[in-house]
Amino acid sequence: MGDCHYLYGNYMTVKRITFLQEMLGLLGLEERLGLSWISSAEAQKFVQVVSDFTERIRSLGPNPLHAYKENRKAAAAELMPLDFIGEGYDQQRQSMA
Repeated sequence: MGDCHYLYGNYMTVKRITFLQEMLGLLGLEERLGLSWISSAEAQKFVQVVSDFTERIRSLGPNPLHAYKENRKAAAAELMPLDFIGEGYDQQRQSMA
């Protein structure tokens, strides 16, 4: 580290990636972000890093937030069925769009 020709770019990148991993950790997604230092002269290393990361993401499976979103929609529908809201709500919502 420190040999970036933009002087502090790599230090700021580490700081930002660390912050993002902590934030993504709150959502259970910290393993879906990675950082590797690769020179433009290291084509084989680039291929290997991308291949490894792709395999890691595949092994984690689908984005868990999609399931959370679907479960949340289903729970909301159970708590407040559409017939409770009434037809006026749907018409009002369409006119606002």
